[in-house]
Amino acid sequence: MKVSLNWLTDYVKVSMPAKELADLFLRIGFPVEEIVETDTDIVLDLEVTSNRPDLLGYIGVARELAAATGETFTPPKIGRLPTVGSVEDLTSVEVQDPDLCPRYTARVIRNITVGPSPKWMIERLEAVGLRGINNIVDATNYVLMEYSQPLHCFDYDKLTEHRIVVRRGRQGETMVSIDQTTCRLDDQMLIIADARRPVAIAGVMGGLDTEVGEATRNVLIESAQFDPLVTRRTSRRLAIMSESNYRFERGVDPVGVDAASLRACQLILELAGGELADGVADVWAKPFKPARLALRPARTNALLGVKIPQARQVAILRRLGLAPKPQRGRIVCAIPSHRGDLTREADLIEEVARLEGYDKIPVFDRVTHTVVSEPPTQRVRRGVAAALAAAGFDEAVTVGFIDAKEADLFGCTDAIAVDTLTRKTNNTLRPTLLPSLLGVCKTNQDAGNGEVSLYELAAVFVPRAGAALPDEHTELAMVSSSGLRELRGALEAVIARNAAGGRLEIRPGAVRGLDGQAAAEVLLDDRPIGIIGPVAADVLDHYGLERPLAAAAIRFDALLARGGQVASFQALPRFPSVRRDLSLIVADATTWGKLAEAVAAVEQPLRVGVDYVTTYRGKPIPEGHKSVTVTLTYRSQTETLRGEQVDEQVAQVLGALKDALAAELRA
Repeated sequence: MKVSLNWLTDYVKVSMPAKELADLFLRIGFPVEEIVETDTDIVLDLEVTSNRPDLLGYIGVARELAAATGETFTPPKIGRLPTVGSVEDLTSVEVQDPDLCPRYTARVIRNITVGPSPKWMIERLEAVGLRGINNIVDATNYVLMEYSQPLHCFDYDKLTEHRIVVRRGRQGETMVSIDQTTCRLDDQMLIIADARRPVAIAGVMGGLDTEVGEATRNVLIESAQFDPLVTRRTSRRLAIMSESNYRFERGVDPVGVDAASLRACQLILELAGGELADGVADVWAKPFKPARLALRPARTNALLGVKIPQARQVAILRRLGLAPKPQRGRIVCAIPSHRGDLTREADLIEEVARLEGYDKIPVFDRVTHTVVSEPPTQRVRRGVAAALAAAGFDEAVTVGFIDAKEADLFGCTDAIAVDTLTRKTNNTLRPTLLPSLLGVCKTNQDAGNGEVSLYELAAVFVPRAGAALPDEHTELAMVSSSGLRELRGALEAVIARNAAGGRLEIRPGAVRGLDGQAAAEVLLDDRPIGIIGPVAADVLDHYGLERPLAAAAIRFDALLARGGQVASFQALPRFPSVRRDLSLIVADATTWGKLAEAVAAVEQPLRVGVDYVTTYRGKPIPEGHKSVTVTLTYRSQTETLRGEQVDEQVAQVLGALKDALAAELRA
């Protein structure tokens, strides 16, 4: 923002040299990049952060300077302007999308005389990098630099039916802008139209057909507020940059919209004559209501590390125009419309620090820290990372949005999505991390790295029926090209390290997105916590993956719930174990889960383990059956077991399996 001292002194007294003024701006958070001195003026190039669009106008800069120096801030005096006729008889405004145009005002001035601007105005505009055009356009540019509020003047007589319609563009519409760019419009753009055609691109630039020229006698003055994001996207898509879109992209003062319009009318009447119609066509979707924020003086002192008396804090906030009122140990402020950057207590504390002076915050030669134990969440996260790193997994960090089709692949048809104006594609909050990890697998495959083992620990958003907000929780997801057994081993390592004493169970079942033949539910202490299995063929095809992958996803809070428990000590066994392998012929539909349940139903204190070995189909196994090999492990705590004791135990198990599942011992 280029600031002419000649111009700035209209609103606040400046009594210090330019170098001191630059130092003052630096102290309150706005560095001066350059100071340019001419024979008649001094111009400071002020660096303005994107959250302070109010400082892109002289009134905002003067307001800040007055607060910092204690001088009086004097805004332009407009008063009551003479009027002829009523604006209601001359024009009307229709806003079809108030979300994209919260406020639109229009005033009409008739019988003007377009001509050159006076020397003083041209000099001021040129000092900040704007060239003089004519007294009408220059007046609006002058107000732009005063209020940081862009305006536009239409040739009133060239507007069909003399009315304004604010709407989205339509496919196939075109418009030639003032800089003679042919603009192809679409429904993602907001445009200003008359009764027949587009006449301006909202927040970006006006149209050539309704431009003010030497023959113009009547003008309609637009002052409005447009959606910053839509303005930015439209400007980039059309490759049109202007002082107007630069400000609209950062946000304008909704209350200042009307004040800027009146100021422009005042200047036009002064420079070009004419008759102002009484009133204003004002469509304001949601009139401004000042937000209220509370500041705790004690919190200010604690956060800044200095003691600033409450009275001093109140005085600073009052100088900033925040109308502070002490109430029960707090200072309650009313946030003005031009300070949209103030949204929380810390913002008010920053204002106090800026005006008090950052240089008054002490700097110590040493820093002390209180040592505290590692939080449980962080400890478990580190444990998960360590276990998976040992298993050969790499961590992935991906974005939280996926495409709706990806969510549907894993059974979520009603995932939470943002407006298509914000994100046209990949606009769905992911209900699981697996789509993101599969996308990373595809990236690795394209780079020639087909063998991958990846994990991610991040938030997911699962829709809840009948609820406005989703179930947001942290998920641990893993994918691996090494196969299901390797993936299960990694999962078991995570559970063993981070859920001490927890009983992990894999229960077969259908899972959308995983291969139905081997998909399973993961249970910890009989509580479902996730899924595991090979990725389904249709999902692999969707991502263009050429080799099989196994995947798992579990809730992190299940690990966190057991993360504080310590594994119990158990002495090494004194006596050897006895293992017996049983190859059982069972029906093809019999799952390992059913076999394990049948074995567990036989109460045998000496049995210390039941493990799956392998499955075989083919000759000489009868058709419709399979051979499942199981290992039973027995051990006594008081003696070495004899073969006869184990044979008796195995016979009990075989009898139970025959009764429950018609299982036969393979010869």
